[in-house]
Amino acid sequence: MLSTAGKPPNLRKARKRDAIADAIARRADEIERDPKRERQAMLRFLAYLKPSAHFFVIASLCGVTIYLVPNLIPTTVGYVLDHILGNGGAGAASAAKSNVLFRALDWYLAHTVGMGASKAARIQTLLGSLLVFLPFWGVLVFFRAYFAGIGGQRVIFKLRNDLYEHIQSLSLSYFRRERSGSIVSRLTSDVALAQNFIGNACTNLWMDSLSIIILGGFLLTLDRKLALTAFAVLPLWIMSVRLFGQQIRKASHAVQEGLSEMSGQVQEKMSGVTVVQAFAQEKREVRLFHRLHRSLLTRQVTAVRLASFNMAMSNLLTTIAPVIVVWVGALEVLHGKLTPGTLLMFWAFLGTFYGPLQRITDLAAVISNASAAIERIFQIFDICPEVKEKENAITLPRIQGKVEFDHVWFGYDENPILKDISLTIEPGEVVAFVGPSGAGKSTLIQLVPRLYDVTKGAIRVDGRDIRDFKKSWFRSFIGMVLQDNILFTGSIRDNILYGRPDADDDAIVEAAIAGNAHDFIESQTDGYDTEIGERGTKLSGGQKQRIAITRAFLRDPRILILDEATSALDSESEQLIQTALNRLMVGRTTLIIAHRLSTILHADSIIVMDQGRIVEQGKHADLLAMGGLYYNLYKAQFENALSAHDAAKDFLTEETDVIDPYAEHAR
Repeated sequence: MLSTAGKPPNLRKARKRDAIADAIARRADEIERDPKRERQAMLRFLAYLKPSAHFFVIASLCGVTIYLVPNLIPTTVGYVLDHILGNGGAGAASAAKSNVLFRALDWYLAHTVGMGASKAARIQTLLGSLLVFLPFWGVLVFFRAYFAGIGGQRVIFKLRNDLYEHIQSLSLSYFRRERSGSIVSRLTSDVALAQNFIGNACTNLWMDSLSIIILGGFLLTLDRKLALTAFAVLPLWIMSVRLFGQQIRKASHAVQEGLSEMSGQVQEKMSGVTVVQAFAQEKREVRLFHRLHRSLLTRQVTAVRLASFNMAMSNLLTTIAPVIVVWVGALEVLHGKLTPGTLLMFWAFLGTFYGPLQRITDLAAVISNASAAIERIFQIFDICPEVKEKENAITLPRIQGKVEFDHVWFGYDENPILKDISLTIEPGEVVAFVGPSGAGKSTLIQLVPRLYDVTKGAIRVDGRDIRDFKKSWFRSFIGMVLQDNILFTGSIRDNILYGRPDADDDAIVEAAIAGNAHDFIESQTDGYDTEIGERGTKLSGGQKQRIAITRAFLRDPRILILDEATSALDSESEQLIQTALNRLMVGRTTLIIAHRLSTILHADSIIVMDQGRIVEQGKHADLLAMGGLYYNLYKAQFENALSAHDAAKDFLTEETDVIDPYAEHAR
């Protein structure tokens, strides 16, 4: 047997890509179904129907009437055959006594043309009245669809709003664990399946169940022997629905999980399409998508096959049963115990009786899909925010900006990232955090606006634990400018207003001038109303950064957080942004993370971190004199810059010494 190492490179790469796709696909298969949790989720979902219950009650009553009204036709035909055209007899007399509808028609004729009227007059009266009455059936069809649709839309509106509100309340750690595509899938495809449950399954299920009960009772009054014959298939039908329903629900759950995985993969790769194209990996991504899609197709085929078996079994039972009923009924007619008109009417009623059974069977797949989707929706509802707000959270008129870290510890799963951090920052001070990658700088900064909560210890602002503050109020005093600032689809004005939505145009322009953004904004086609595309793709990196600074100026924060705000920019943009940042830092408590140490030389204090601890603290000159970690970082950065400069200089010198053959030929 050949090893993978002996395979051609292309084949090895293909198998590796297949392994990646298979690993992603297996996640959906490894998720076990929990029937108890599904039932609880369904009960919670049904609670959303209560405020709109009156819509569904009206729709269901209209629906029951819609299915019962057509039964007037075979009833009238049976009455005409047995009591007007026929000779009556013992069978007709017995049917007339037991059939409530026949007695109602007797009463109707007695109070209109009279029972002594001619056969033609009685037939014309009955069938003419039926033609006048039937158009109201169309009105009921409209009201049934209208009220069911209105109720369903109201329920889904409330559910989707509550779900989105809950997602917004979750902590940052949740969004770092979950793919954005998977979260969007819950809000779109899963909620759509829940809506399908309301529109097609919920009202139809109640309506069909009530129709079966009413018609079953009526069939018993019409002829008990034939009714019991018709009911004989019900146990087999129930067993079929239960058997296939459980399997369909499991298959549907796997389909939804597979769709979520595929959506997450697509969302991730679409947002990173620049990298995909830059590295010419389009074919690789197509292959990966094909494998994921193929895995999803396999699950979908399984679900379709089970639904088809379920449907075939139901149709078989409900097709055989009427034949048996007619067989038994025909023998009853031969023995004079039943009239042909009654048998015809009973046979016509069977279509209305078995029709709801077939629809309920068809709804099994819809209900199973919806159950899996609803369970996934409430999985998110069951996730509690890790950063919780106290019931008695307080607000203050203003904060000064004094920040204290009091023996702060933080980590995940008992693995500490920050270890016993103690630090005091006075109002208006500029404090920079430096250290090697993974030292915990960004994590420490993210604790200040409570994107995470400390594991042990406390962070205080103006002497109060920040966990005592109302989150939204406290965060309104904090401004952040990051290395990769997120801008949203919309205009430049919309993105600036994200800092303070109630600001007027004068405040926006003033902030843009302070952020060195006004000139480039005015040079755009539509000025402040220029559309910038998704994540600001129509703007350069420096322009996006200046809009982010403008947004921070508009917010007028007391505490300012700068995380690599000037990295990865050209020298001109960096100078403009650094000038704007210097203005922004004036009078504000500022916390800076910077890899380029040249940008923090004038900080009031520099905090050097390593492996989650503070190892050095002081001003630039003092830290250099200590000859510790900061000195080594600064020296390495300075030497790297000189080495890169010397290498570029030597390279350019060598290039100029090379004789250009075309230039020589020209001479």
